[in-house]
Amino acid sequence: MKIHLKACSRILPGLAVLSQDLEKRSGLAQGWAEKNTGVQSRYWANPTDNITSIAAAALQQALDEAEMTSAELDLLLFAGASFDHPIPHNACLIKQALDQNEADFPCFDVDATCLSFLHALDIAHLYLQHRGLKRVAIVSAEIPSRALNPADAKTYTLFGDAAVAVILEANDAIGYLPAPAYFINQSAGAQLAIVPTGGSKRRGSEPDTDPNSFFFQMNGRQLISMTLRYLDDFLINLEQQTAQALPHYDYIVPHQASKFGNEYFMQRYGLTEAQVVNTLNLYGNCVSASIPLGLYELYAQNKLQKGKDVLLIGTAAGLSIGAMRLKF
Repeated sequence: MKIHLKACSRILPGLAVLSQDLEKRSGLAQGWAEKNTGVQSRYWANPTDNITSIAAAALQQALDEAEMTSAELDLLLFAGASFDHPIPHNACLIKQALDQNEADFPCFDVDATCLSFLHALDIAHLYLQHRGLKRVAIVSAEIPSRALNPADAKTYTLFGDAAVAVILEANDAIGYLPAPAYFINQSAGAQLAIVPTGGSKRRGSEPDTDPNSFFFQMNGRQLISMTLRYLDDFLINLEQQTAQALPHYDYIVPHQASKFGNEYFMQRYGLTEAQVVNTLNLYGNCVSASIPLGLYELYAQNKLQKGKDVLLIGTAAGLSIGAMRLKF
């Protein structure tokens, strides 16, 4: 059985925010942001936007494209790190926003930060292949702009907001053959990317709470160092599992972690610009939405044709590395 990518849709909320505008706002030298982060523009959500609203909008677009109603879904997965409320989970709020209160299909959230979409995709494949489901929707939506500290220039100019939805359908005739996803985790890096306040450990109601602790904090240098320490072995194991060498993929969709990460990845492994889908300069790092944004670019350009071999790959806070092969 194959998996048919029946629809893929995106929402870029708000207006494009240019790096030159952020540089003026933050007192940075002209050209600093693009030079250091590789981001020329990104989208930041309007004050009236939230995770539920942009995720539901992306999913509704995908449903319209597929000429379906949400009642025809068998499962809805929200894949992402952002949320509107600690409880309830995002997926049920998104389902409610689609005005399908009578539809009783299940829904739940998958949070592995930047690798959430890959984990959700792996789960969807299992449900479609082994549980007899027909159609599964996955939506990733992130609004990191609200957790950025303007005083931290490298994170403030790196991240963007986005939502991407896909509808997957079990199909005997068309689609891709999914290989099992491959993930590793090195927990020594668990706290190198963190929002310290807002959970059960520190609610934020304590009188001595540092206001900056509500913002995202990242030790980029240590994250890169850890990633490079394990990446070669990860890719060797991936090649053994998939029987496909990295340079032989038609398209590679990496998580847009950083300018350095993208450039190193291409140079280290001899990849071409035609192979690697780079969205960092236009949208920034959109957390869990980055990998599906790259997949959307291929889908919108009608590049996911029969015979194409695609690799989705990325890193995430934790520190985790993950990848999945889609052979069309």
